[in-house]
Formats: sequence, C-alpha cells, structure tokens
Amino acid sequence: MTDQQETYDGDVTFTGHEDAPVALRDPADVFLRTDSVAGDLEVRNAEYVFAHQPTGDANPGDPETVVSGDIEDGYADPGGVTGDAVVADAEDVFVTAGTASGDFSAVAPENVYSDDVEPPRDPDDYDVSLTGWKQEGRASDPDAGVRVTGAHHEVTVEKARTDLDVYVVGHHHDIEITGRSAAVSVYLLGYDNTVTLGPYLNSEVVADTGLDNEVVEEPYPVEDLIETSKDEAFDRAGFGRRKVTYQVPAESDEWCPNCGEPADAVVARHQMEAFFVFGHPLKTYDKSTNPAKECEHCSRSAFDASLTERERKDVLK
Repeated sequence: MTDQQETYDGDVTFTGHEDAPVALRDPADVFLRTDSVAGDLEVRNAEYVFAHQPTGDANPGDPETVVSGDIEDGYADPGGVTGDAVVADAEDVFVTAGTASGDFSAVAPENVYSDDVEPPRDPDDYDVSLTGWKQEGRASDPDAGVRVTGAHHEVTVEKARTDLDVYVVGHHHDIEITGRSAAVSVYLLGYDNTVTLGPYLNSEVVADTGLDNEVVEEPYPVEDLIETSKDEAFDRAGFGRRKVTYQVPAESDEWCPNCGEPADAVVARHQMEAFFVFGHPLKTYDKSTNPAKECEHCSRSAFDASLTERERKDVLK
C-alpha cells in the first residue's frame, strides 16, 4: 500500500527525506551516486543501464513514496534513499560503484553495460566534484582527482603531481588534466565522455563501461629529449678540430630499441669529429654510424627533478 504520492516537474534529487521504499517513475536520465541507496535497488524497463555494481536478485518492498510527473533527470545523493528503491521506465540509468548497500537488479532493460567496480575513494575526497548539468570546474596542484555526475560538465586540472582518480558518470563530459610524474586512474560510466591527459602523466583506464568514451593521451614531445641539437653543437664547435655530440629525432615504430618500452618519442645520439670553420664541418674524421637511441622512459632528459612548493616545505620540516 502506497502512503505518499509526490508529483514533480523538472529534475528530482533524493536527499534522504522521503519515506522508503521509494519509487521513481518515468524519468529521463537517472544518476545514482555511491552510498545513495541503503537497501535493494531495482531498475525496471530502462532503455540503457550503465552499472558499476554487479547485478543480483533485488527484492524491494512496496513503495511508501512514489515520485512521478513530468520528470526530467533524477539524482540520488549519498544517503539519499534510506531503504529500498525502484526506478521504472527511465531512458538512461547510471549506477555508480557502491550505489546500493543491498542487491541491484535490472529488469527488462533494452541495453545493459555492467562491470563490477570498487569505489576508488570516498565521494567527498575529490578536488573537483560536480553533479547536475553543464557545470565547470577547475583545480591546481590536486590531491585526489575529479568526479563528475550528470551531463556536459567541463573540468580542467593543472599541475598534477600526485596520483589521481577520475570518475566520470553520465554523458558528454570533457575532462582535461596536465602535470608531471603522476599516475591517473580513469573510471568511465556512460557514453560520449572524453578525458584528455597531458604528455607527462601515466594513465590507466580501470573501467570503460558504456560506449563512445575516449581517453586521449597526448604524446610526449620529442623536443624535450634533445639536450643539444645538431645546429647548437655545430655552432659551439667554433674553429678547429672538434668532437661534438648531438641528438636528433629518430624514426620509431612505437617501441624504443634501447629499453623496449612503448614510446611516443625516440631520439638518436650522434657523435662526430670534424674540422670546423665558423660552425661548419669542412672535413669529417669520424662519425657514429649506429647512434644510441633513447626514449621518454630511459632518457635522463625525461626526468623532472624539480619540486613543488608543497614538496619543498616537506623537505624543510
């Protein structure tokens, strides 16, 4: 027996004030955050279900609260439903890792994308956390990472120096992260999302649950591996018989011949002994025919020894 009927227009967010079990009927998209359902969760007759929680045999009780009307998007905050929940006749439903403390089931969906994923960290720990529609976020020197829920968010993160998590829920998000010497773990749940990572970051796609998502890793610039160019070496030679060493970009089939790692940038280290006049070699005595090669993984030029302001303070403690 239903105790309470609630009718809404527009978006609906469950914050823990509705009597459970709760039923949400005929919404557009539904976004359920980690720890948002303190019971079983059942999704019925959805067009698409994207889930980071394994399916089981949910058995929700009869609803005490039914939410319906001309509903656009539905959201459930952490602690938003204090018992069981049912979502019926939605277009897209996004179930994040650890959404329901009980079982989760998808009944008669048209399409399901599902992976068993553990929440990488507490939802409140992220440097940037956006929920809703078409918001912008920015962070510098982050500690934890980015979490977005909803649609059409844009986030820019700069000066990443520590390992980060990026958790993307929904569709049409655009996340850009730059920095150095940090590992970025990417979790994708939904569709048409793009995460762009700078060339000095290491990345791992932990989960890509959905369709048409993209993680773009910008290539390491080969120029960063060149300590002395050929022109610079010749200019410094001046006048007389000199030995010079220089580096030039090398052709690569995506593998470094020195260390064997997949590589974006490979340089060849050349040596030459010649008689120079005003920076021009007039007579060559010796030159390398099999120059040593190195990439962004094994070249000493690839490692950044600078410290952030925070790291300098830690050293001085």
